[in-house]
Amino acid sequence: MTQAGPLRWRSGVGWIVLTGGGSWRDGVTGQVDAMVLGWADLSHPIAIIPSAGGSTSEANARLDYLADLGGPHGYVVPIYKPADAQRVENAELISGAGLVYLADGPDAASLVESLRYSPALAAISHAHEAGAAIVGAGAGATALGAWIAGTESTGETEGLGWVEDVIVTPHFEGAESADQLRHLLDTHSECIGLGIPEGSGLGLGPDGNVVSVGDEDVTVVVGQIEDDRREG
Repeated sequence: MTQAGPLRWRSGVGWIVLTGGGSWRDGVTGQVDAMVLGWADLSHPIAIIPSAGGSTSEANARLDYLADLGGPHGYVVPIYKPADAQRVENAELISGAGLVYLADGPDAASLVESLRYSPALAAISHAHEAGAAIVGAGAGATALGAWIAGTESTGETEGLGWVEDVIVTPHFEGAESADQLRHLLDTHSECIGLGIPEGSGLGLGPDGNVVSVGDEDVTVVVGQIEDDRREG
């Protein structure tokens, strides 16, 4: 694990980027997306993994948008259920990418369920170790953390743990979001919480760099203590 202050994340040559989500069509994510391309290996294609319940057509439109920003060609890796993450052809697409994008969607827990212990997740690790940037957007950012909040009908889900002992809340909007995050931290006192607003992100670099991107601060929640932090 690479560490800077209380943050620890998976070591590799590439960056790990957590974003709060938001609409690229409305320009909300433009600043973050431009920074992400700067951290990616643009000599290799972009691989977008749609979140469970996400749209392939939306993922393809995002590829076109990233190309307009100066990114390389790319492809959508169709992982919607655990069986898809076991397919060799999908793992090969991910392994050769210079930017792996875990897209936002309605269900971070299903994304984790699909990827855990799969060849696709091993391929994401391989790409990261080779220099690819790994981006978790919205639900994708939550999936890279330690825990995912449950619903009334489901319990909590353990995340992929690429960012260790951290619970990520995207689409973060202030007091109500902080209360929800703090409630989850009450159960996992070993963790800290990161509240990331839409259009903002946190880049975790291979040399211990921590870079905050966007117009709004990333909020750090630790139990009953809350403060804003910008690293740059």
